[in-house]
Amino acid sequence: MRPTALVFALALPLSAGSLEDLRGALHKLTGGEPVKASLEHTFWRQVTEDKKPVVTQGKVSLHLEDGPQGLKVAWGRPLLQQALRELAVQEQDPEKPAPTRTALRNVDALEASESLNHAEALLRDLASAQVVEEKAEAWQGRPARLLVLKLLPRLPENQRKYMKELKAEGRLWVGQDGLPLAFSTTAAYKGSRLFITFEGGSSQDLQFARVGSRLVVTRASTEERGSGLGTATQTRKTTTLTVLP
Repeated sequence: MRPTALVFALALPLSAGSLEDLRGALHKLTGGEPVKASLEHTFWRQVTEDKKPVVTQGKVSLHLEDGPQGLKVAWGRPLLQQALRELAVQEQDPEKPAPTRTALRNVDALEASESLNHAEALLRDLASAQVVEEKAEAWQGRPARLLVLKLLPRLPENQRKYMKELKAEGRLWVGQDGLPLAFSTTAAYKGSRLFITFEGGSSQDLQFARVGSRLVVTRASTEERGSGLGTATQTRKTTTLTVLP
């Protein structure tokens, strides 16, 4: 799961220092203690070709445990039985929807693990970030500082060379304890290859909570869109995580 020219030059030293303070705080979140959580994931995708949209969607819930022995993911038996029933129906009629199987296939174990211990992933996102602006701005009624960031999109060179436009921005709210409350990113691109043009973009909204020495993603909402070769694709995913006693 990430995405304006440098301005406000006089304010940049203060802002850069705030970003370094945040990085220092994140380095202290090692996330070693055991934790249990429930996770709910919804998935929606629309592919439009020849002006004919086809939608696939689904929703699943699972149980997570993370600790020194690694990550454990538990699927409820009713959920797995429903997925098998959908498979049996699709074998008879491939056009039938399979929402449970669709959602199951889109739950990524690595993303689930990072949701329970997100400090390292956020540090990677901020490694090459540049602060454009810093100001006081409450987040959901809580006092916070807002850092507006220019981000460096990660793309291998064999893909980057086809890009004509590529930009990514972020908005990071930091609470009074020096830890992130929320992180929103947007990215947009345009390109061409062999006289074929394409364009698209993505957005992601993350909400955080500190649990012991962990930075937990309590909610992640992602939207991606792209078009090219006469096909347009739009995808939306939402993951909600609840830490259990």
